[in-house]
Amino acid sequence: MCWGSLAVVVEINLESMLAKVDFGDGILRDAIIGISEERVSRGDIVLVHAGVVISKLSVEGIMEQLRLLKDIFGEEARELYGLYANLLSLAESLKGRGDMG
Repeated sequence: MCWGSLAVVVEINLESMLAKVDFGDGILRDAIIGISEERVSRGDIVLVHAGVVISKLSVEGIMEQLRLLKDIFGEEARELYGLYANLLSLAESLKGRGDMG
């Protein structure tokens, strides 16, 4: 079992197979694209483990996770809800600008 963190792809460099990702804190970090690069585009929400993009997530899947977390933790997970909302908002705004990666 591994611990991965959600992030939004902000930029993609196919030559180096690196993506600049934002974990919701506004700081861009490099992540190795560990899945098929044609599957990753600007504004995608991905799962990053140990600096490697290991999966792409759907908005529907993330919303389901939020519902599950709310059912389990209630208001105790309020900070996590805010982080997810920031990630979803960033992803939506980047997708709205088109794929520039």
